Amino acid sequence: MVNENGKDDKVEFLKVVYFDEDAAQDYIDITNGGRLDWTTEENKEKIAKIIAEIDAKAKGGFNLFNVIKAALSGEIKTDAQGSLSNIVGSTLKNTLLTDYISTARSDPDVKKFGVDGVYAPPNSIALYRMYSSYLNVVPKDQIPIDMEKLNDAVLGERGYYAMLLLDEKEPKNVLRFNIVGFKNQYHLADLAKMDLVYYGVKVGTCTKEQLSIENEFTVTTSAMQDDISVDEIINGPSPEQSSSNELDVYDIVLAGVIREKG
Repeated sequence: MVNENGKDDKVEFLKVVYFDEDAAQDYIDITNGGRLDWTTEENKEKIAKIIAEIDAKAKGGFNLFNVIKAALSGEIKTDAQGSLSNIVGSTLKNTLLTDYISTARSDPDVKKFGVDGVYAPPNSIALYRMYSSYLNVVPKDQIPIDMEKLNDAVLGERGYYAMLLLDEKEPKNVLRFNIVGFKNQYHLADLAKMDLVYYGVKVGTCTKEQLSIENEFTVTTSAMQDDISVDEIINGPSPEQSSSNELDVYDIVLAGVIREKG
């Protein structure tokens, strides 16, 4: 379970709903100084396990070096090469997930959020995204506007969508999700129905007002405030005032269902 220090106490994931593989790979690379040293005993054991797992999935008769040699010489069949590629890819992804969990678990810079759920901010692009997916099933002749063009105009090539935590009556944190990170046919709308644990990295701050569609691209600075007192002009805004409306923004790397402790 997530503790007060942002660490989890040996959480065991039962199901992964969301995993941003690119972000996780970057994190692992950075943590390892940009590269893995395969000469260490730990990594030798790791690559041996990977090869053994690939061998098992390929139902035996697998020799890594023979396969590489055959691939380079063009002797491996296309369908066999594709099948083997899928096996290798899925195995390496599983290894990445395991490595990320074991490393991020004890990292205080990776924030862990509990299982009280999330919701889309009112009038936000995330909320629009959730509703627009349902509108796509409505026949075009029953909608007075072209939804495809509207979605393209509003969503464009947007990758991240912001959600808020249900257990925060007054929002303090924003959780952003990479739309391509969802697994097992889950979507953004499913998050509101699930009790998950989230691993995220702080990437910045924003105001609650900036989460709405009309204000998302508004830049707010102290110089743009409507009412500035004489004291603020002389001494500047107080730390409490300048930070009271700011929410911490976290890009989520992993979200999943955990095993409940008895």
